[in-house]
Amino acid sequence: MIKLTFFHDVICPFCFVMSKRLKNVVREFKGEVIVKHKAFSIISSLEDLKEIAPTIEDARKVFLNEFQIVKKYFPDYDPEKVISKGKIGYVWSIPPLMACKAAEFQKGDEGHWEYFDKAQDKFFLEGEDVTQDEVLIKIAEEVGLDVEQFKRDFKSKKAKLAVIEDEEEAKAMGIHGVPAILINDVWLVRGVQSEDFLRQTIEDILEHGEPKNVKLKAFWERE
Repeated sequence: MIKLTFFHDVICPFCFVMSKRLKNVVREFKGEVIVKHKAFSIISSLEDLKEIAPTIEDARKVFLNEFQIVKKYFPDYDPEKVISKGKIGYVWSIPPLMACKAAEFQKGDEGHWEYFDKAQDKFFLEGEDVTQDEVLIKIAEEVGLDVEQFKRDFKSKKAKLAVIEDEEEAKAMGIHGVPAILINDVWLVRGVQSEDFLRQTIEDILEHGEPKNVKLKAFWERE
């Protein structure tokens, strides 16, 4: 059994790519891999965003640049089309991350991942503002959560504290950006990796109990 602790943010384009790749690979190892999900905010406050984007149009330009990253991995992706829907403006990390935690409270890590992926699709594919209550509640409905319970949880102090605790855990291990995957609480994989690399890493550790054929460093080792 391998434990993967996946640190990510809903509005992170690299996390969008990595989540889909990781999910594809994990499906191949039924019962042998568990995935824990941890929040990590890349835009932790509206004030931080407004410093670099004084207007809504400036904010859309910021996110257009971020969406261009997705196009590098999925050539058919059209960031201009997504932004042109005009729904994305001052989007920041904390509201959708708290919503992911509310999903986790109901359905554990699988619920977190399902909500996370749906929220990312809403943002990166449909151009929805995933800081808006109605969008977050709609996602809860779509993934089959108890919506009334979700409404109580997704803005709660409990959800906010859970996000803060995840991020503090990451920073204590020297993680300052996402995506990042901690394997069995020791080895750290940073950034976007190919499905082949993820598959080989899992196979290597399942066989040997530690990385033998794949080069990995413990989280306390410098890169």
